[in-house]
Amino acid sequence: MKQWMVIATAVLIWSPAWAATDLVDGVAAIVNDKVITYSEVRQYVQPAVLQLRRDFSGEALMEKVRAAQLDALNNLIDRALIIHEYNTKGYTLPDNIVDTQIDEIIATDFSGDRVAFVKTLQAENITLSQYRDRLRERIIIQAMRNRKMNQDVVISPYRLEKYYQENLTDFKVEDQIKLRMIFIKKSAPATPAAGEEEAAPPADPQRALATEILQKLNEKDSFESLARVYSTGREAKDGGDWGWIGRNILSKQLDEVALNLRAGEHSQLIETPEGYYLLFVEDVKPTHTKPLAEVRDNIEKLLLQQQRTKMQDEWVKNLRTKAYIRLY
Repeated sequence: MKQWMVIATAVLIWSPAWAATDLVDGVAAIVNDKVITYSEVRQYVQPAVLQLRRDFSGEALMEKVRAAQLDALNNLIDRALIIHEYNTKGYTLPDNIVDTQIDEIIATDFSGDRVAFVKTLQAENITLSQYRDRLRERIIIQAMRNRKMNQDVVISPYRLEKYYQENLTDFKVEDQIKLRMIFIKKSAPATPAAGEEEAAPPADPQRALATEILQKLNEKDSFESLARVYSTGREAKDGGDWGWIGRNILSKQLDEVALNLRAGEHSQLIETPEGYYLLFVEDVKPTHTKPLAEVRDNIEKLLLQQQRTKMQDEWVKNLRTKAYIRLY
């Protein structure tokens, strides 16, 4: 019977000496019978490093890169542990699953062009066999994680209620209004002919139109119907309907007017540099907290996800406790 030995019980606080060196390759860690090399870690962390180089420099960059390398090594260790667990349990993955996945990748990412797919692998110095092995590992790891994630978990009513009460601010809804809007775009200013003196700009006929619409509203014409006929805004076809909105959705000028209207009221004419606005508030919802019945399903989904993630983390942690892990 094979005896397991744990070399590192707290990998997360370990700092690899090779992370700040220019070594070409070497052993970063051994996990059971799997060797993880420096080059594997660097390849795994490369996308994150490219982003870090855009956001940081100097010592801050070095610290971030070292942290990213350490995260990458820990992820690779976890992957090796999961693969070892898969092999130990005697599970099997039919070859056609990997082949089907490759076919789907070629169809989706390369428009069905297998030659282009192979040439892309060659440009990245990866053989088709190596790519196939990596894809097989990814499928196995995802399947093993899903197996743990999909275990039955029950969230008790007490836990739902407790989460709701402890996070009431997350379910608070600020003042909202159900808004309709009419927008009349200003006329383009006339350009004086060559040699003519620039005269005072004539009255904008669009303002006259907007004023006429306001008069119709004062006479109790339907705001929705007028919006369909006259508005040049995107929502004209829907009768100027903006649905339910809160603060800071509109410009400050419009926001101040809209949120001070009562249900059933329309605004006066509002002039802005781009045009003329008329606002109508159909209904108002004052600040309130959503009741538990309304958010119960969302809370349950969140707690289920948290519990399953916790179970998966504990599973990987348990794999570490019975594994041979040596860091270099």
